[in-house]
Amino acid sequence: MRLSGKPVAAGGRVIAALRAAAAIVAIVLSLGQPRHGRAGGEIGLAEERAFQAAAAGVAAAVVRIESSGVSASAVEGPAEAAPASGPSTGLVVDPAGWVITTAFAVPDDVKQAIVVLPGATTGAASRFAARVVGRDTSRGVVLLKVDPPAALPSVGSGVPRASLSVGQWTIAVARGWDLATPNIAVGVVSAINRAWGRAVQTDAAVSPANYGGALVDIRGGVIGMLAPLPADTAGMMLGTELYDSGIGFAVPLEDIRRVLPRLQSGETLVPGVLGVSYRSRDVFTGVPTIATSRPGSPAAEVGIQPGDTLISVHGRPVTRIAEVRHALSPLYAGDELEIVVERRESAAQAPRRVTMKPRLVANLPPWRRAVIGIVPKRVAVKKEDDREGAAQPVVVDWVWPESPASTAGIVAGMTVRAITPPGEAAETVPVTSSAALAGVLGGVEAGDTVTLVVRDADGKEQTQAVTTIPMPTDIPAQTPTRPESPDAAEVVKLEAAEVATPPIAVIPAGNEDDPVGVLVYFGRPHGPVAVDEAAVWRDAANRYGVAVILPGSTDPQRWSRDDIRGVARSLDSLRGRRAIDPSRLAVAGSGAGGAFAWLAADALGPAIRGVALLDAALPRQARVEPAEPGRSRWILFDPPRTDGSLPPRVEADRERLVRAGYDVGVLPERDTETLPVETLCSFVEAIGLL
Repeated sequence: MRLSGKPVAAGGRVIAALRAAAAIVAIVLSLGQPRHGRAGGEIGLAEERAFQAAAAGVAAAVVRIESSGVSASAVEGPAEAAPASGPSTGLVVDPAGWVITTAFAVPDDVKQAIVVLPGATTGAASRFAARVVGRDTSRGVVLLKVDPPAALPSVGSGVPRASLSVGQWTIAVARGWDLATPNIAVGVVSAINRAWGRAVQTDAAVSPANYGGALVDIRGGVIGMLAPLPADTAGMMLGTELYDSGIGFAVPLEDIRRVLPRLQSGETLVPGVLGVSYRSRDVFTGVPTIATSRPGSPAAEVGIQPGDTLISVHGRPVTRIAEVRHALSPLYAGDELEIVVERRESAAQAPRRVTMKPRLVANLPPWRRAVIGIVPKRVAVKKEDDREGAAQPVVVDWVWPESPASTAGIVAGMTVRAITPPGEAAETVPVTSSAALAGVLGGVEAGDTVTLVVRDADGKEQTQAVTTIPMPTDIPAQTPTRPESPDAAEVVKLEAAEVATPPIAVIPAGNEDDPVGVLVYFGRPHGPVAVDEAAVWRDAANRYGVAVILPGSTDPQRWSRDDIRGVARSLDSLRGRRAIDPSRLAVAGSGAGGAFAWLAADALGPAIRGVALLDAALPRQARVEPAEPGRSRWILFDPPRTDGSLPPRVEADRERLVRAGYDVGVLPERDTETLPVETLCSFVEAIGLL
C-alpha cells in the first residue's frame, strides 16, 4: 500500500489504518443519512449543515505533511504506529507560511518536511519544502516554515480554553487520507484538562493520519491541534497507543499561540524540572510533602527542603501531588514560578509559610546515592498505604562495617532524632521516619557532611558530624541475622483472585506484626511451583527474617506479563498475613528468570529496592531510566569469570546502569550448581542501608 508515493509500514499499521479509514468514512456517510420524522429530520439536517460548515471553515488551513527523510524512530519504533511512516496533517497558523504539526509527523531527528496545500482556488495541489524552526517537546508540537508566493489561509486565534465545556460538539479535520477532501470525525469534548493540563480530550476518532489536524467546535472555531500525547499514568508512554479508541487529545491553540513567538525565534521548548520527590508514591491523592530536594536543582537553590509541604504552586492552591503536577507540567525550562510551602521546625512549633521563586531547568545534575552507614530497625507496615502513616522512630538496628556512622561512634540501639543538611543556611529537619531520613540523604552528595542528633539507649542526646560516602555495592561478609527461632518457617500458597498459578511463599517464624523483608525469586519457567521447591529457602528465610515468594509461570515455557500481575496480587495477599518493611523489597532470578526479574521490578515500580541477576543480563527491551531519590535500585550481577571479566553483554549492562546512577555490584563467588539462598536473603536485609 502506498500513499503519495511513500511506502506505508506493513502489518499492524495497514490493518489499523484501514480500520480507521472505514470508521471515518462511516461517520462522514452517516451525516448524509435522512432523519425520520419531521422534527427529527430538521434537527438532523441542521446538525449536518453545522458540521459541514465547521469543517469547511477551517479546511483551507489544514494541510498534508509528508516526511522528506527517514527517521530512526520509524525503523525502530513499535509496528502499530511508527512516526513518519506515512502522510500526516498540519495547520497553517500564520499566512506568512508558518505551519504547526506534531513530532509524530516530523520526529526529532528529521529537520525538513513537505507541506502540501490542497489548492482550493487553483484546483491543483501545491508542494513546498519546509524547514523545522522550533519545537515544543512537552506537547510534541513542531513549527515548520515554508516560503509561499502568496499569503496562505490560516486558522484564527483559537477558542479560549476557559470557554470550553464537557459535552460540546467537536469535529476533527485532517488531510492524512485524502488531499482533495478533508477527512472528518465527529465527537464531543470528553475532558478539558488532560495530559497533566496540556490537552483537551475528545472522543472523536483520532488516528495517526489525523495527528496535526484541527479539532474545531460546531461554530468552526479551532480548539486545538490533534496530537498523540502520552497517557503515562496508564503506562502508555508513546502517545500512540490510544488511537481509534475513543480517546484523543488536542493541544489547545491558545497554548500554542502563547509560545509561538519563541518557536519562531528558533527555540526548542522543553519541560521544566523543579527537582523534588515526595514522601507519598500516590501521585493522585498523596499529600505533596517533600521527601528530597535534589542537589543543584531549582528547588534546592531556593531552599525547599525535606518535610516542606507545598501549599501553592504558580498561583494555584494545591493539596495533592496531582495538583502540583497539573500546575508544573504546562511550564517550560527557564520559566520562573512562585511556590509557597508550609514548614514545621518541630512537632512543638506551629508551621510557618515560606514563599520562594525557583526558575525551572531542563535537566538536573546526575544523581548518585550517598549514605552514612546505618541500617534502621524494620518498620511494620501491614497495608501498602501505611507508608505515610504515623511517625516511626528511626532506631539503629546495625551499623555498616567501616562506614562513617561506625567511625562517628553510632551504635545499634541509638535513635536518630534530627539531621541538618550541609550548608550555612540549612535548617535542622526532624527525623520522623526512615523515609524522612532517606529523603534528606537523597538531597546530599557523597562527601558532604551532615549533622545528626542521636539519642542513646540511656536517653542521652549527642550531636555527631558525619561525612557521607557513595553507596557500597557489595554485600557485607557478615550481615547480621535474627536470633534463632524454635519455630520453622511456614510454607503457604498465596492464593488471590484471578491468579491461576498462585505462588508459594516461605514466611519466617514470627507474629503478624513482626515485619519481614520480601524476596521474589524467578527461576526457570515450568508452570506451577511445587511446595517442595520451597524447602531450600526455609532456614535462610528464618535467619534473615525474609519472606520468599516463588511465583509459578502461567506458560510452562516462558514468563509472561500475566505472571507479574500475579506477583503484585500475591504481595497484597502476603500483607494480609504479615507486616512488610517497605524498605526491604527485592527481586532475583536466574537465567530467563533473571531477565524477567528486571521486567518485574520495572513493572512493580519504586517499591522494589534491589535486583539480583544470576547467570543473566538485562532483557534487550529493558528501559533504564536515570536514578532519582526514591527511584533507585541496588543491582547485583554474578561474579566475574576466572579471568576477572564479566561477560560482554553483562559488562555493557553494568556500564549502562552505572551511567544512569544505579548502585551496581557483584554477588560473592558461588557454586553455580547451588542456589545462593543465604546471599540473596542477606541482600534483602542489606538494602535497608541509609
